[in-house]
Amino acid sequence: MLVLMKTLHLFGLMQGAAGGMAGAMVAVQAKRAGGPPPPALIALRQTFALVTLIGVLLLWATGLWMWLVDYGGAMLGTAFALKILAAFIILAVVIAARVAMARTPPGSPPPGWLQRAGPLSGLLTYVTVALAVYVFR
Repeated sequence: MLVLMKTLHLFGLMQGAAGGMAGAMVAVQAKRAGGPPPPALIALRQTFALVTLIGVLLLWATGLWMWLVDYGGAMLGTAFALKILAAFIILAVVIAARVAMARTPPGSPPPGWLQRAGPLSGLLTYVTVALAVYVFR
């Protein structure tokens, strides 16, 4: 069962990263369009946000399961706490982005804070993975 959870955890990591990277590329192309983005780009932006959210939720579900089963829910030190904090911020950004995009009228750009939060969540992804490698080495 642990092998299955680790496999699903890696799938969640790949899905979350792929959705985030694809969403960033769509945002760059929409900005380059120099006017309202084409409807196809708008549809992709929402789809990639959903893909990212599902990946991050899969990471949380499998990660919490493995932590409870393997470590009994024990606190694993400062690096683990920082990893959880960074992962929580990523989850909050992804959920907020999904909500913001659902509320944004079609054809309009996402809110300014969202354009700044995307790169932050990308950086936090690297930090989270590095801390996970350190904690679970």
